[in-house]
Amino acid sequence: MSAPPKSNGRRIAVFFSGLLSFVILLVLGMRLDWSVLLAEFGRLHWAFLPLLVLIVLAIFWVRALRWRHLLPDGSTVSRVSLFEATLVGYTATFILPLRVGEVIRPWVLSRWQPVRFSAGLASVVIERVFDALTLLVMLGLALAKQESVPPLVATGAQVVTVLAVVILIIMIAAYLGASQMIRLGEWMILTILGKRCPKLARRLVAMVEDFLAGLRGISSLKDLMWSVFWSAVLWTLLAVLYQVGLWSFGVEASPWVGVTVCVMIALAVAAPGAPGFVGTFQLGCVVALALFGYPEEFGLAYSIVLHAVEAATVVACGFLILHRRGLRISDISRRATEAD
Repeated sequence: MSAPPKSNGRRIAVFFSGLLSFVILLVLGMRLDWSVLLAEFGRLHWAFLPLLVLIVLAIFWVRALRWRHLLPDGSTVSRVSLFEATLVGYTATFILPLRVGEVIRPWVLSRWQPVRFSAGLASVVIERVFDALTLLVMLGLALAKQESVPPLVATGAQVVTVLAVVILIIMIAAYLGASQMIRLGEWMILTILGKRCPKLARRLVAMVEDFLAGLRGISSLKDLMWSVFWSAVLWTLLAVLYQVGLWSFGVEASPWVGVTVCVMIALAVAAPGAPGFVGTFQLGCVVALALFGYPEEFGLAYSIVLHAVEAATVVACGFLILHRRGLRISDISRRATEAD
């Protein structure tokens, strides 16, 4: 019996995402001087590792706090359950393909707290919007702080930052007047695409409606503003993590190096790749540090240590939580995917 089309599609996606990660690692490996790479690991100050682990855990606690504000009636949801569900979801992302952790996270929360799976899934989508907006601001700032950038790039950095602020204002306006924004969005899409691409226009209208419905899932304007605040705190902590990672190698650098590493990693891991962002994470680090004149061998050594700290911390905590709750990652992956 042949596999269902959906199953075939998943296998193809897994194959090509894994292939991309393999190619990235292969190209990096062929470009490096391996004796220099091994020497770079000797610069690591192990005393920094507990601090890195604490920052990773703080990042996931902030993720949980932000998620609470993105859920309908999130004030009634346990912070600890949100924290544990977030760690379990990211554990799945680190060890399973196709970022299934994004589905597992709201699914396990719906089993531990009175939160509907659909509402949790919608909140994850809105969460990604906040991440994208914050990333745009950080990208604009990072580009603006680069030395000797072409005027066009500097202008682009300013445009990106302004664009992020404009989108945030539109989101707030959409929250306050969802029905008016839906009508405006439908009118604009149908006017521009209605006659030329009717199928595309209908899909875009549906996407706008789904996004605004998810946005309206946030309980209040106060929660919306808290979501913006915790997004800023979250990405600041991520930049701090990568800056402390530089210190752990004995590198005293401008804080903008940590910000740039954070931005480049986020952009790189947005591409499909192997479980746990293997390959894409390393590429982001190497490219970011190369912008400041650091050799590729240092960038790869740095990326391996930071990636290992993040993965080991998250996966260890995730499996401890699953063991305490009597769950297995394979079971919840299958059931969450079926629910999705």
